[in-house]
Amino acid sequence: MNTEGDDGPNLWDPVPLDGSHAHAMRDEVLNLAGTVLAKRGFTYARGAYWKPTPGEQGAEHPATAEAAVVPTRAYLDLQARRFGPVPELPDIPGVTFTTTQRGQWRATVPDGRTFLLTWTPHLDGDRWIVWGGDQHTDLIRPATTSMDKALFVLRHPSHARP
Repeated sequence: MNTEGDDGPNLWDPVPLDGSHAHAMRDEVLNLAGTVLAKRGFTYARGAYWKPTPGEQGAEHPATAEAAVVPTRAYLDLQARRFGPVPELPDIPGVTFTTTQRGQWRATVPDGRTFLLTWTPHLDGDRWIVWGGDQHTDLIRPATTSMDKALFVLRHPSHARP
């Protein structure tokens, strides 16, 4: 819900599950749905149970089911990182950081080369990536969940491709 209490966009859109299933209320379908919820950072509300969505193909063969859900602590933490302060970068001797936009910094190393450091919050661990090249389109350090691993290239630019 948004701050006015209205449904957010696509809040009620059904989530398709992989495979072919004859009935939305079968255990294997409900287990798949529970897995989708967990991957997205939600769990069942206390006392919630799955029920066929009204107005669908009928109680005999419902196409969709619904259950009340609540966000997990991990989801709430993700939102705090997404909309809260960005991580502070440590001082690295000889490296100058300039913020280019939220979650992106241009790093100038002692030999004059510049790199782009990007940070993106994710539920299963934030992603840090280092880009190089003329337009910062060359992947120098693939995604890692560790800021220190991403900063290694900036601490030791000789490890980066020319």
